[in-house]
Amino acid sequence: MARFRKPFFRPARGLWYVWHGGKQINLGADKDAAFTAWHELTSKPDLPPVTAAEANKLVAVVVDSFLDFVEQHRRPQTYRWYKDRLQLFLDTIPADLMLDQLKPFHVQKWIDSHPDLASGTKRNYCRSIMRAMTWAEEQGYITRSPLAHFRKPGGGRKEQVVTPAEYQFLLDRTKDQQFKDLLTVTWETGCRPQESLRVEARHVDVPGSRWFFPASEAKGERKPRVVYLTPKALEITQRLMEKHPTGPIFRNVDGLPWTTDATNCRFQRIKKTKGVKYSLYSFRHSFATHALVRGVDSITVATLLGHSDPSMLARHYQHLAQNPAFLQEQLRRATA
Repeated sequence: MARFRKPFFRPARGLWYVWHGGKQINLGADKDAAFTAWHELTSKPDLPPVTAAEANKLVAVVVDSFLDFVEQHRRPQTYRWYKDRLQLFLDTIPADLMLDQLKPFHVQKWIDSHPDLASGTKRNYCRSIMRAMTWAEEQGYITRSPLAHFRKPGGGRKEQVVTPAEYQFLLDRTKDQQFKDLLTVTWETGCRPQESLRVEARHVDVPGSRWFFPASEAKGERKPRVVYLTPKALEITQRLMEKHPTGPIFRNVDGLPWTTDATNCRFQRIKKTKGVKYSLYSFRHSFATHALVRGVDSITVATLLGHSDPSMLARHYQHLAQNPAFLQEQLRRATA
């Protein structure tokens, strides 16, 4: 039986499509314009219809099925993360590319077309399509992922340390209070970006000056995560939770929750004038570095960061070994 004789809407991508001549044709996001384009297509000579079996072998269809699964079974943030990256990949391949035609070079060409991206971002691009293909294997669409042996780029090391002077510069360059609040709280607490972007009023323990995420909403989903707040961070949190009693409290000037991509765009704009690319993760990394330099013990710093294993500090903050002044001070304290 022929499938998709009329335009159909894919919520996962917010676009209208139609099958025509063995290809899934993108008709755009506007319904009226999509049906107009469809009528123009139907005026052309008939072409062999696409069967359901053939459709299920297309990369685009399987990716959409994967996104439908993620939307139903994972968090909204996870769904948006995959949707944004997978759409970029699908835009680089033919609409009629079959699963057995998908090769590692398709992914390599995709990430190579973005030479300005950080290695960690390129790695995440690869992760998105590789996970979709692994899911397709698990679901029986294919017997083995065609990307099983693809080598992802290295994640890179986050060794950028933001100085207090740079932090003040960023605040001075930020005109809207919404982004200033996000920068300030991250600087003051060392929280993960995924925590500041997801925190809601229901997570806030005002008497305890902290955010509390139950295990089911914390990274790893194994144990609760507590983010302790300085007086300044608490003041910002209280102000925002009163303004947004439901949903994420950190929002942009349009009233929409901040996303990772939105914050990266803001930092990218700053890079054009400053010449340096910052990120919320560099603020978190800087929080830990400054705390260690000030003499806070590593176990306490690890707890504040939410690390389950304090040894992570030894692996990720070895740059302190290149700070002679810091080591001299630690030696003085150790022998005093």
